[in-house]
Amino acid sequence: MTHTKDKTVKKKPSRKASKKDVVSPFRNKLWDLFKDLAKGMDGANVVIALKQAGEEIWAAGVDGTYSDMPQHDQAEEPLGNAFDIAWLTVVCIKLKEIKQGKNPKVRIHS
Repeated sequence: MTHTKDKTVKKKPSRKASKKDVVSPFRNKLWDLFKDLAKGMDGANVVIALKQAGEEIWAAGVDGTYSDMPQHDQAEEPLGNAFDIAWLTVVCIKLKEIKQGKNPKVRIHS
């Protein structure tokens, strides 16, 4: 609020501030799951999960979809954009497979 001599004027919130970000809480839950799944694991296993997730995201073209967006649209994208959520989800799946004793494999090939 801005105060003047005789009245109080409310400032209009910026367009970005007024936009409700419903994606970030979900994204934060994925980061928490990632942390929980990686707890107690060998660092090499975490690296394998990260590498395989990156390969699958790249092969599926999710990274290209985001980077091909016009700059304006990228700026309007909520903090947890589709690329982040897809990548985090695949990493969590890979970590879970490793914890279950499975040898995860890249499922998508370009």
